[in-house]
Amino acid sequence: MGLVDYSSDSSESDEPAGPRTKKQKISENQTTNNSIAKSELPPLPSAFHDLYASTVRVSASDDPALHQGRKRVNPHKVGNWPSHLYIEWHPTPTERTILTTLLSNLQSSLTSSITAPITITSFLTSDLGTPQPLHISLSRPIVLSTSQKDTFQADLESSIRSSGIAPFELAPVGVEWHRTAESARSFLVLRVGSTKKGEDHGKNPQLAALLRRANAVVTAFGQPALYAFARSSDNNNNNTPKNPRNRNEGTGVEVDHAFHVSIAWSFAEPSVEIRRLTEETFNSANRWCMTSPPGDDGDEGKSSRGGGSKEKADEGSLRTAMTTTTTIKDAISAMCVHVDGIKAKIGNVVTHVPLPDSRRRRDGDKGGRGLFGL
Repeated sequence: MGLVDYSSDSSESDEPAGPRTKKQKISENQTTNNSIAKSELPPLPSAFHDLYASTVRVSASDDPALHQGRKRVNPHKVGNWPSHLYIEWHPTPTERTILTTLLSNLQSSLTSSITAPITITSFLTSDLGTPQPLHISLSRPIVLSTSQKDTFQADLESSIRSSGIAPFELAPVGVEWHRTAESARSFLVLRVGSTKKGEDHGKNPQLAALLRRANAVVTAFGQPALYAFARSSDNNNNNTPKNPRNRNEGTGVEVDHAFHVSIAWSFAEPSVEIRRLTEETFNSANRWCMTSPPGDDGDEGKSSRGGGSKEKADEGSLRTAMTTTTTIKDAISAMCVHVDGIKAKIGNVVTHVPLPDSRRRRDGDKGGRGLFGL
């Protein structure tokens, strides 16, 4: 009889109708609270992004067909570790909207104005549409052997730790095309400059200092230096005209003008017409349509910068600027790239090397510790 009589179970199944409604109300409240709490979550540490920075190998040999026709500068070889030093930048949602608008408008302009089909491929997102970080190179693509990589990493960290270079900020100062013979591609780049007021405004004393240290470590391991052809602005001859595009020929450019962020690429060579259309698009007026209210960075804005109130202030300032500016150039110039360290990618392992704390350096501490070594 006990196996057939489910009266007690049936009564229980009939009763939860009321509590379910109550639970649903609680769930709605929780949803509201979660959305509020979501905006108050602390930012993820910078090192979190390093865990997911490597790409998955889909072939044991180099096959350009798997990479949109791109060719490796340094072909894969067992025992070699392709490496790169760079500064990583995670644009906020607002900044991505601006950069995406630039690329979209430029593609439309190229399609309607040039007979031969020209396609530009964005670095802002992956093939699956996932937001991608951008970077400022501090080295060429280099190759280390298995016996070199650990020593290289240690030497780099030691050099940066003793540099005395405190965290700093950069801003885009212009757009241009840059052609590389190694990859047979053209890159659309944003040149960057220091936001520091005074004689260093628009120049790059911190980046130049980091480059000197990176080049010293790289060349000590028999690898080529980055921007070896460029002259320091300290030794600049004022009678020599400045032309950042000379970087394409490899001569006559100041190192201050060499630092950049690549935002897109194309196989097409940058003709005079392409450069003209790019400048027109960069200086064109645009009606901005933001998807979130001012001050709401979203998850990406908070986790990508690794900071708190200052980054939210930067985002709010940028949105305010976009309500008063009329050109893409003005909106991009209002962006801020915060630099608190460099990335060393050796093989598929990415390591964040932080810049030394300027306050501790002033106190005479060389090891990044406080009083009594704590």
